[in-house]
Amino acid sequence: MKIWAKTFSGEKITDDILYECDVITDEEQFVHALQEICGAMDIPTPVATNVNFRHFVMFNNTKFKPRDFVESVHFDLFDVEAVPEKRHK
Repeated sequence: MKIWAKTFSGEKITDDILYECDVITDEEQFVHALQEICGAMDIPTPVATNVNFRHFVMFNNTKFKPRDFVESVHFDLFDVEAVPEKRHK
């Protein structure tokens, strides 16, 4: 599975990364993927709740605002989106 993570300031993408991992099936795997993504982007890891995990599973997307981070951040939004895999016919 591929995950596209982006930080936004206003409407502008300020940083992004395409992260590849195994399919995420539980909350522990989701948090681990977030930690690796944030480490690669050199940003703090947000506090992920069960709601974030459910949104990621149900809608292939979840968003974090600065209030979701323990440390201060230099962006307005952190968006984590699952990229659909292309199926070969």
